Amino acid sequence: MSPAATRSATGPATPAARQPLSVDGEPVLPSEEAVDRAARLLGQARRLAEDGKFDEALAKLDAAEKAVPGSSEAAEMRRKIAEMRTPEGQFATRIGHAKFAIETDDRAAAEQALTEAERLKPQAPEIAQLRQQLQAAQQKEAKRSGRVAQELTVMREAIARKDIAAADRAFNEASRIDVHDPALDQARRELARAHDAERERQAGQ
Repeated sequence: MSPAATRSATGPATPAARQPLSVDGEPVLPSEEAVDRAARLLGQARRLAEDGKFDEALAKLDAAEKAVPGSSEAAEMRRKIAEMRTPEGQFATRIGHAKFAIETDDRAAAEQALTEAERLKPQAPEIAQLRQQLQAAQQKEAKRSGRVAQELTVMREAIARKDIAAADRAFNEASRIDVHDPALDQARRELARAHDAERERQAGQ
């Protein structure tokens, strides 16, 4: 009986199954399409596992191993998912999410990740440390917002006295402080209207 037939008779292959062999004993190389499909599935499996959706992650992983049997990447992913399924693994994942969210100024995501981590290990020192970092980030953001508001006040005062150059400088300074501040959207429209009015005024002279 051939090796392939023996494996069929003894049951399904394990996750560590070897790469299939051709009739002449040479490894059967997967197609480029199969490799690409497996890579996409592994990426999906990783993201699902990070979200705590382990059953869905394993289904994606099974599909990846079907596309490329014997994949070392799939075997490593299976090991990582097994680690992530443990309480310690889930806690570490939530802490990692919280750190990333704080670094990227995503306060809502950081708070959600810390709340989930707290349910797993309520007294963990990492949670207290990250909450302190989150609070510091919130205070820093509030300070930036205050500085932006001050510059936009200067901009509006300059518009009122028709000093468009000074208004531009104030808006640019506000943008330099925090280009993502939502108050800039309204200010940008006000400044654009002031520029239009100034052009019309000059055209009418």
